[in-house]
Amino acid sequence: MTKSLILEKYGKSIPVRLQVRSYLNGNLAIQMITCEDGEPWNTLTVNLGGKCKKDCAFIDTNNNGDSILPWLVRNGLAVPTGVLGRSGYCVYPEFRFRDSALKEADPDGYENYLEILQATGARK
Repeated sequence: MTKSLILEKYGKSIPVRLQVRSYLNGNLAIQMITCEDGEPWNTLTVNLGGKCKKDCAFIDTNNNGDSILPWLVRNGLAVPTGVLGRSGYCVYPEFRFRDSALKEADPDGYENYLEILQATGARK
């Protein structure tokens, strides 16, 4: 059983779990899945091209809002790196995820991510 997290959105408390995946270029991709029905809630990360360092990803504040940033820190999932990425008029902050948090959230998904990262030329 993977750990569920409570996301406060639209005046509701929504239990979600994280699903760890990879984008085609090997970058970390994380989706939020509702615990209630197993349906996707939202994609937490955005792939801006280029190669991110291991366990780093740009956070999709365009679709999740800025409130997702303190939620990541408060839940012990990730910390900001200080790097910003841009796409169009949007600016996305990069966060480094704790490997232990990713393993706990989705052990198989994290292992697959590491394998794909290795195969696509990981940045340390």
